[in-house]
Amino acid sequence: MNRLLKSLVCTTITLFTAVSLAQEFIWAPDFPVGSEIPAINAQDQTGEVRTLGDLSGDKGLVLVLSRSFDWCPYCIAQLQQLVDVADEFESMGFNVATMTYDSLETLQGAEIDYETDFPLLRDEDTTHVTALGILNTEYEPGSRAYGIPYPGIFLLSPDGAVLAKFAEEDYRNRPDFDYVLEAARGL
Repeated sequence: MNRLLKSLVCTTITLFTAVSLAQEFIWAPDFPVGSEIPAINAQDQTGEVRTLGDLSGDKGLVLVLSRSFDWCPYCIAQLQQLVDVADEFESMGFNVATMTYDSLETLQGAEIDYETDFPLLRDEDTTHVTALGILNTEYEPGSRAYGIPYPGIFLLSPDGAVLAKFAEEDYRNRPDFDYVLEAARGL
C-alpha cells in the first residue's frame, strides 16, 4: 500500500473514531443545540461583572470552558490556540470569552502571559458549570480541582441559544478550533 493510501486510511479511521466517541460522550446534556443556556453573570479578569449581552458580538459568542489557566497544561495550550484564532471569530461577528474557576489574580496573570485581548471569566462557586451540568464530579469539595468543568466550547447566539457545542470525552483532548470556525462560517 503506498504512503498516500495508508495516510488516507489512517485519517479515515481516526475521523471515524473521533466521531464515534463524540456521539457516545454527551457534554452539557441539558443544553442541546437550539436550547438557551442559563444567564451569564461572571467577573472578568478586571473584576468587571459581564453578561451574555455585553460579551456577544453581532452573531454571538464563542464560550470556551476550561479547567484552569494556573495548573492545567491542556487548558493553557487551548488558550494559546484560542489567542491565535480569536480574530477570525471576531471578523465573523463572534466575540470570544473563556471561563474557569481561577482566581482573578490567576486570570490577570494569564491575560499578561498569553497576551489575551478577550474576557477571561471567573466562575466563582461553580455557579455556571453547575447550571450547565458540566461540573466534574470526580473531585470533592475542598479538593484543589473541585469546581472544574468537563471542558468544552459553546457557540452561542447573542440571546444565549446554543448554535453548536464541542467537547471531547478525555479532558486531555480539546476540540479543534478549525471545527468551531467551520461551524461559525456556516451560520
